[in-house]
Amino acid sequence: MENHLYLFLFMIHISTGCILSDKKQTTVITGFTGGSVVLPCSCADPQSTAKTFTWQFQRSGKQWIEVFEDDNYRGRLVLFNESSPKNLSLLISDLRKEDQGYYMCMTERHSITISIELTVKGCNLVQNTRPNEVTGYAGESVVLPCSCTELQAKPEQIQWMYSVNNAYFEIYPNEKIESHKNRVKLLNQTTPGNLSLHISALTAEDTGDYYCAVWSQKFFNRLHVEENPHIYTPVSLSTQQPSHQTQESTPPRPPHHTPQFFSTDVFILLGVILSVLLLILLAFIYWRCRGGGNVKKVTSNEEELKGEQDNPDDVTYSSVVHVKTASTPAHTESYPSEHTEYAPIKIKR
Repeated sequence: MENHLYLFLFMIHISTGCILSDKKQTTVITGFTGGSVVLPCSCADPQSTAKTFTWQFQRSGKQWIEVFEDDNYRGRLVLFNESSPKNLSLLISDLRKEDQGYYMCMTERHSITISIELTVKGCNLVQNTRPNEVTGYAGESVVLPCSCTELQAKPEQIQWMYSVNNAYFEIYPNEKIESHKNRVKLLNQTTPGNLSLHISALTAEDTGDYYCAVWSQKFFNRLHVEENPHIYTPVSLSTQQPSHQTQESTPPRPPHHTPQFFSTDVFILLGVILSVLLLILLAFIYWRCRGGGNVKKVTSNEEELKGEQDNPDDVTYSSVVHVKTASTPAHTESYPSEHTEYAPIKIKR
């Protein structure tokens, strides 16, 4: 008996199907153009499964329409019930301004519905009363600013125009003139509301007026392209100039910081060299003074000795007499003997 009761209750549960969560108040959801949004809807009982259900849309007080039958939503709707039977939520991608309005989720057999108000914010350009001045340098890149007030909002259509002879031509997304071909792109693809334009390989011809346009909204920029002061390009003189022509060329202007550093290095190097040469000169003079006196003294002694050898007349001889004493009479005379020797005596004049 008890088993039959459980079976009866189960059959009742299956027959009732999905009963939506009772939400009496309307849920307000905000989305941005170009983005995605999920409109929530689910069964109150986790074990129940919806047999049939619908999503309807009402715009500006008009009649309700089935969103899956409207061609405006083609390819932009996704349901979650296949992976989770009780989850009847609706995903809308690539939002547009016309998607804004009221949505209702309901099952076929029950009067309980879920109401959602969807607000879609579009791209409103930051306004300027006069052109924004931008300066770039030849050969480099520049960014012309333009953005939506809501950086998450992606405009459905964006144009960049360039003025040539008082007439504007499109340069993005379609490059209508050759001067900007393959040189322009949007700066940041990850932030939908950043519509700034990046221009590479600037030339003097890029100078002029530009504007960014989203529908009837415009943001103006005025670009000035100047010569790059940081690049030094030497002027090459031709070796095949005719002899009868005289060509005058203005010497290139080097970077302003180069002469200062160059002259400082040269002066320091010259100072070091002069200091070393001065020290060498002083050392040489000192060595000559010390060594020259000794040489002079030795030379004087050698000259004196040489003079003595060259003048033998300055040497006299004195006789040294060896006298033999004997027991002889007092009147015996003494004579020099045969063994008398003479010793030289040096007399200095």
